[in-house]
Amino acid sequence: MARARRRENLSNGSARRSPPAARPSRRSRRPTYGAAGRLVRAFVALLRAPHGRELGALAEELGVSRKTAERYARVLVRDVPGPDGAPLVEMLRRDGRVVLRLRGTAAEGIDSTEFQAASIFFAASALRSLRGTVLADGADEVWDRFKQKLPPRTRDALDHVERKFHYVPFAAKDYAGLEERLDVLLKAVLRNEVLELRYRRPDGRTHLHRFSPYTFVLYRDALYLLGQSSRHARPVHLAVDRIAEARRTGDRYAYPADYDPGRALEGVLGIWGGDEIEVALRLTGRAAEQIPERRLHPTQTFAPLRAGALEMRLRVRGWQELAWWILSWGADVEVLEPPALRRWVKRAVESAAALYAR
Repeated sequence: MARARRRENLSNGSARRSPPAARPSRRSRRPTYGAAGRLVRAFVALLRAPHGRELGALAEELGVSRKTAERYARVLVRDVPGPDGAPLVEMLRRDGRVVLRLRGTAAEGIDSTEFQAASIFFAASALRSLRGTVLADGADEVWDRFKQKLPPRTRDALDHVERKFHYVPFAAKDYAGLEERLDVLLKAVLRNEVLELRYRRPDGRTHLHRFSPYTFVLYRDALYLLGQSSRHARPVHLAVDRIAEARRTGDRYAYPADYDPGRALEGVLGIWGGDEIEVALRLTGRAAEQIPERRLHPTQTFAPLRAGALEMRLRVRGWQELAWWILSWGADVEVLEPPALRRWVKRAVESAAALYAR
C-alpha cells in the first residue's frame, strides 16, 4: 500500500509539473539591400588596396559606424572563401590598427606580399645615401634576408626591383670613416646611455656635451642626433659628422615618457626651431605655379593676388631654414612680413648682387 501511494504521489507530482518554457528563438537581423551594397563596396575597396585597408578608414568610406564596419568585416572573413576554401579576407592588427586585407591574390593578380616587399626595398634604398655606415649596410642586409624568404613566385615578380624603385639623394654627407663613432652612438640610443661628446661648431670651435641621445634623425640625407644636452634647456640636434669624439659613460637615463620627436619638431620648418612667427610671402612666376603643389608646412594657406600672383601665409617656429628656402626662389618669392625676415633677405640679396657686380 505504501509503495502504491508513493507511486501515485510521484505520478501526480509529474502531472502537476508544468513543462519548461521554450526559449525564444534568436532572430538574426534581416539583411537589407543597403547592407548588401555596402558589403560589395567594402570588397571592391579591398580589391583596389591589396596592401589592406584600415577599418576606421573603411567605415568612413562606407558612411557607417566603426561597429558596423567590424560586422561587415566579420561577414567577409567568415563567408567569402578563396580558391582553396580558406577565407579570402583576413583581419589583422598592424601598428595597433585593425586592418582588413585580401589573404591571397589581389587586383590584377598581384600578390599583396609584392607590395610589402617593394615598400621595404624602397625604404631601405633611402638609407643608401649613408652608404658605408652600419645603417645602410643593415638596411641592405634586412632586404636580402627578406627577399630570400619570399616564395618563388613573389621573387620572380620582384625581378629588377632595384631598377623599378630608385631613390635620388641630394647633396648627401660623406660618413666614410665614421663607422666606430656611429657604432657608439647607435648603442647609446638603443640602450638609453649617457654620452660625453666633443662637438665641433661651424666656426671651428668645439664644446663638450653630456648628452642623453633620444632619436636618430635623417634629414636631407644627413644624420642628426636629437637629445638633451647639458648645455641647453631644450632638446637639440647635433650633426653626426660634427661629433669629433663620443664616449659612452655607462650611465643610464630614463627615457622621457612624454617625449615625442614629432611634437618636438611641431611647427618647425625642418629641424631648427625658434620663436613662432607669422610669415606672408608674395609668389609669382614659377613659384606661384609650383609651391602650392607641395606641402611645405601644415599651416600654409594661399590667396590670389592681382596679375596671377599668390599670397602664401604660414606660422613657423624659427625662420632660419625658411629664409634659405626663400633665397632659392630668387625674384619669384618676396617677403611681405615680418619686417625682420624681410630685412634679412634684403641684406642677403644685396650682398650677393655686390659680389657679382665686381
